[in-house]
Amino acid sequence: MSVSKPPLAARTAGLDDPIMRMFQSSLNRPGMMSFGAGFMNPAGFDVVGVRAAFAEALADDQAPSTLQYGLPEGSPRLRAAIVDRMAALDVPAGPDEIVVTTGATQALDLLCNALLDPGDVVLVERPTYVTSLKRFVLAQSRLISVPGDEDGLDPVALEAAVIEHRPRVIYTIPTFQNPSGTTLTVERRAAVAEIAERHGVWVIEDEPYRELYYGGQPAPAPIAQHARGSVIYIGTLAKTVAPGLRVGWVLAPAEVAQRLIPVKQAMDLNTSTIDQAAAAFYLERVDWQRRTSELRAVYTVPMQAMVEGIAQVLPPGSSFTRPDGGIFVWAQLPAGWSSMALLERAIEHGMFFMPGSAFFADVADDVSLRLSISNHSPETIAEGLSRLQRAIAAAPVGAP
Repeated sequence: MSVSKPPLAARTAGLDDPIMRMFQSSLNRPGMMSFGAGFMNPAGFDVVGVRAAFAEALADDQAPSTLQYGLPEGSPRLRAAIVDRMAALDVPAGPDEIVVTTGATQALDLLCNALLDPGDVVLVERPTYVTSLKRFVLAQSRLISVPGDEDGLDPVALEAAVIEHRPRVIYTIPTFQNPSGTTLTVERRAAVAEIAERHGVWVIEDEPYRELYYGGQPAPAPIAQHARGSVIYIGTLAKTVAPGLRVGWVLAPAEVAQRLIPVKQAMDLNTSTIDQAAAAFYLERVDWQRRTSELRAVYTVPMQAMVEGIAQVLPPGSSFTRPDGGIFVWAQLPAGWSSMALLERAIEHGMFFMPGSAFFADVADDVSLRLSISNHSPETIAEGLSRLQRAIAAAPVGAP
């Protein structure tokens, strides 16, 4: 007698992605050079500062509280340190507006649970971060993408989409965007905030890359500066300190933060108290000017190497971004080419990139690709681009 198996949740089926399976497989291939991942360069980790912060967190007078369960909204000391950090970005906040999370991904997870019901519309950038797309899929949201250009999200297109689709949320990565590398201008940040307030829409502002700027000036102030009542800010220490320190936060109006607390409690009770204690000590003592200078020393030259090198490699008629910060370069192949077909050739030559199709919510794309500079030196970038050039030569019309 056959025994029927109980079904799996249908809402998780959309998370299975052949591109991500290819990516995971590529990481384990001997000799493969991956330009697909956003893994940070260990040379940029503040090992000394983090080690000292953990030592303080586990000192005899601190260890009893550090090793105990904590509050779902986060420790008062860490929330106070985050308030100071946001003040440095010209975004005033109070401790009751901060909820500490286990990384930025959990921050978005909390917001999806607190703000969205199945079927609610979410407006996203075209393109946008693949993991965020998957989180909205898991929330059973209806995703509508909004185009932009070299100055980021287009406010005219955004308002038209708001009027037509009546979204609950606008999700944006305004600074050194993943995957495009673009940065929303000051004027457009103000416009996005004004649109959200006028139409009664939440903006989720995701800013993991803010400190990774390569010019002389930092990025414009966050959108949250323009509309604290409508903008919810996600921050993280993953890119500026170390990805292994799983500490992020949500800055939201107090009524939203209060709604997040029971969601957080239901999810994991609280973020690791050890990590929180170390993060608090770290934030209280870090010299951000020195820290961002150290990060620029690690990432500026690889970004320059990628931008200069890719111009010599891509087929005639291609285009690509020249980011002022962040860790990604976005390229578009000319008509007749296929990024998926090129990826197959690139893998044969020992090089992996992320095809653009992974980053689009509701449109087809087979001409774009994302290249990460984050865990590479100028020398490995030159070798990776050489392999890509050989793949391009092997597939002159993009056919597999």
